[in-house]
Amino acid sequence: MALGFVGFHAACLLVIHVGVSAAALLVAAGTYLLRGLGITAGFHRYFAHRGFKTSRPFQFLLALAGSLAVQGGPMWWVAHHRAHHRFTETERDQHSPRMHGLWHSHMGWMMDAKCFGPSGAQARDLHEYPELKALQRHYLLLILAQAMLLFAFGAGLNALWPELGTSGLQMLVWGFFISTVLLWHATFMVNSVCHRWGSRPHDTGDDSTNNAFVALFALGEGWHNNHHQDAGSARHGVKWWQFDLTWVVLRALEKVGVVRDLRLPRASG
Repeated sequence: MALGFVGFHAACLLVIHVGVSAAALLVAAGTYLLRGLGITAGFHRYFAHRGFKTSRPFQFLLALAGSLAVQGGPMWWVAHHRAHHRFTETERDQHSPRMHGLWHSHMGWMMDAKCFGPSGAQARDLHEYPELKALQRHYLLLILAQAMLLFAFGAGLNALWPELGTSGLQMLVWGFFISTVLLWHATFMVNSVCHRWGSRPHDTGDDSTNNAFVALFALGEGWHNNHHQDAGSARHGVKWWQFDLTWVVLRALEKVGVVRDLRLPRASG
């Protein structure tokens, strides 16, 4: 895992060789948003906290999008996150700057073998779905297939429309490596920055804070103190000025009948 983590960061340096194009930037932004929503709306607000309801097919799509974010399969991610809430700010909370320091809470834990074995019992409810178990079991194949498809997509664009100035390798670097690393650090900042800097309108008994900077890049997850106050809420940005893109998307999906029963913070009734 440590080698893979370092390797992804090193692969971003290939941008010096492949350059940039508008097509590559658009795909990078698209993969960031779609996979990011797979983490925020899917793995986090739906699977980990059951903040809303949806159909089984859309549940699978959420799990697929989250799995493609290269942050672990659905069972592992949910178990790991539920452990964070259960053991917040204790020795067993690997994301606590108070207990382990800022570096470890941000990304040092990715290089610590003991962080990859939270109890499977934390996500036992997901094991009734064979399609989710398949995503977990074939997680590495999904990641490899994603990289291959992005390379093929870039190569295809280059063959059909060379004026776009892209290539297979350029699309792989921007759409896969750079997009993934940026999404990693946006997610990791919720663990580290949002337990060190920001406002604390709620006395949650831990160090969680609201941080607008993190919320912008983490699609609304930076309103972390709000989340620790009402973990089951599908809405994290509770004030009108607390922009929460994940909540905006969920509300839009609710209007067209894709999701339902969005849970709100207790203070909102």
